Amino acid sequence: MQTATFKTNSRWTERILPILLVLCFFIATALGLYAIFFLRAMLVAERGNELALNAAAVADSVDRVLFERYGDIQLFANDGVIREGTSKERTARLLHYTRLYWYYSWLGVTDAEGTIIAATSARSAPGTPAINPAAFDAVRRSGTIHLEPVSSSVESQQQKAVGFMAPMYGPRGEFRGVVASLVPIENLRSIFEQEGRLRYGQDTYDWLLLTQGGAVISEKHASTDNANGPALLEIPSTARAASDRNHSGFIEEVHHRRGYSVVTGYASTRGYRDFPGFDWIILFRQTHDQVYAPVDRLLWTVGGIGILVILPLTGFGILVSWKLGRERTELIKTRQDLEQSVAELGRSNADLQQFAYVASHDLQEPLRMVSSYTQLLAKRYRGRLDADADEFIAFAVDGATRMQKLIQDLLAYSRVSTGRQTFEPTPMGAVLSYAMDNLLSAIKESQAVITHDRLPTVRGDAKQLAQVFQNLLSNAIKFRGDQPPIIHISAQRKNGEWLFSVRDRGIGIDPQYAGRIFVIFQRLHTRAEYPGTGIGLAICKKIVERHGGRMWVESEAGKGATFWFSLPNPSQKTSIPRSEGVTTEAE
Repeated sequence: MQTATFKTNSRWTERILPILLVLCFFIATALGLYAIFFLRAMLVAERGNELALNAAAVADSVDRVLFERYGDIQLFANDGVIREGTSKERTARLLHYTRLYWYYSWLGVTDAEGTIIAATSARSAPGTPAINPAAFDAVRRSGTIHLEPVSSSVESQQQKAVGFMAPMYGPRGEFRGVVASLVPIENLRSIFEQEGRLRYGQDTYDWLLLTQGGAVISEKHASTDNANGPALLEIPSTARAASDRNHSGFIEEVHHRRGYSVVTGYASTRGYRDFPGFDWIILFRQTHDQVYAPVDRLLWTVGGIGILVILPLTGFGILVSWKLGRERTELIKTRQDLEQSVAELGRSNADLQQFAYVASHDLQEPLRMVSSYTQLLAKRYRGRLDADADEFIAFAVDGATRMQKLIQDLLAYSRVSTGRQTFEPTPMGAVLSYAMDNLLSAIKESQAVITHDRLPTVRGDAKQLAQVFQNLLSNAIKFRGDQPPIIHISAQRKNGEWLFSVRDRGIGIDPQYAGRIFVIFQRLHTRAEYPGTGIGLAICKKIVERHGGRMWVESEAGKGATFWFSLPNPSQKTSIPRSEGVTTEAE
């Protein structure tokens, strides 16, 4: 009996246990390899998503910066000194703008024939031939802003830049030339550098800026030898980004010049508001070694200890690590979404707060002082100096007054979105009556006849909706022509929303300017003809869009205008009575 027992124990010790240990070893090894591959894949996905978010953030920042330059060129084209001044005055103003907006490397002005008459660079002195004749002709024909794709700039044949060109018109609408600007691509590198540091905390990334066709515009580590890297890249990330411009993502691929594997996050620029953008692709990269580095050392150490000491617990540990890894991925994704939302909200609030502070303190206070002293000069020294001095003082007083009005209008425009009033059932008839009460003096003075149909009840901000009616009625009275204004307001339900119209018989609007009038500070007439800053319709459009609607105009010159805006139909019925149609006529 003892012999049988001994033989059984010997067989267990010599054969079965080694087989089981070997089997456990192979199982543990297989599970360990699986864990390594799984964690590496998880790290690739995590870092790839971060790279994609980084690329998307840079794309948005680039679009925003270039949109600001798009707005600058419109500002330059409407600058009175640039349009009317002497060559010396124009050059001084252009140099002032280059110091104020550091993104530009060159600004220039041409006459109606395309000859440069003022510029910031001596290489483009007055009297030189036209700048990009094709672009100049396109701007002269269309009357719109022309975007110049990436090309060598005026300053250096090695420096790439994008250009903006806008038309200039005289008081009677005659074409007077163009204003052109160049923004070097080199000046956009700070956006890439800043976004990369914010996300990773150290310089461990690589980036490229390309066209949709794959042509390299700029990259972090540019090759000094063109033979080492192609000028046109045909890599999976560019193809993926070009196929779906509205979404960012990541992909694993081979570096186009060095040949090692990388994780590439991609995104495309998509423009900003009415700025169409330049159709660029942005890539952010990290090598697989950089992606794996945070856990490689830990994995090998733990794996070695596990193989030598706690091999039987490998399976359990892998199961636990798999569950923890999955939960960690979900937590990281949730945290990233939360951080992104908080960051976007913080930037938005900071921008609004900064704007409000500048408008109410940094700008208004010194301007108020300038206005007060210039008015004091006008009052105290009028008639004591020569006629030129009186005229100059009058110009200063008028300019300070208009600047105060512009600042106040800008502040009112910014407050449209920041006024978080809760939408409530709002009878539009009562809103219209409130707006007409505010315009009672203007209605009587102009002998205006204002009628309206039965108006519905909507959900919205009554104060802001009254501002929409007040601005539209005020414009109809202002641009009435020779006859007393006749204005009619109506509303109709269509496709689940209410369409409101304000129709007048005034001077009308040329259809080609139908979109321009809703842009902030865009005017079709001089201040001498019609006073104002050109912000009223922009405020109306922003209020309507805040309510989930849209706004447009239908008009012809000399035949009046009809302004339309839509508001969502209330989702629930309300017992608040609608306003009955009435007629209001000036006495």
